[in-house]
Amino acid sequence: MESVQLITPDLDPAPMNTKIILHNPDRCTGCRQCMTACSFKNFNTYNYDLSLCKVIRGPDKEFVRIHCHHCSDPMCLASCPVSAISKDHETGIVTVDKMRCIGCKSCTWACPISVPQMQRGLKAMTKCDLCGGDPSCIKVCSAKAIQLVSRDENH
Repeated sequence: MESVQLITPDLDPAPMNTKIILHNPDRCTGCRQCMTACSFKNFNTYNYDLSLCKVIRGPDKEFVRIHCHHCSDPMCLASCPVSAISKDHETGIVTVDKMRCIGCKSCTWACPISVPQMQRGLKAMTKCDLCGGDPSCIKVCSAKAIQLVSRDENH
């Protein structure tokens, strides 16, 4: 009988200092101020459609926030045919290089929650970059439903 060897990718574990956004639907009031702060920070206008995060009603009428999770092993990065998506190994932030992106939408299809979106006016994808580590959405959340926590705290 032959032995089977499993081949797994050589993934670096996420550094201890990486941060992620954690949303508490029990605290969320659905005000969508996080969405307006995001659109203003990234596009200099208050427009829900331009926000890189979304607040929607869940199946039990709770508010659910859809946002990039800056995955440990991002499928969006793996799917990009032109290597326009990268992950900073120090911070864990996953970003899109809009100058390199060809707008093929492979990242959106590969993302389990379809986060990357086409940036208006460009043939390039965009997604949350955690505002470089200081997310505007968290600053405006008066209900404290959004927090920036270390990846370790979330597990």
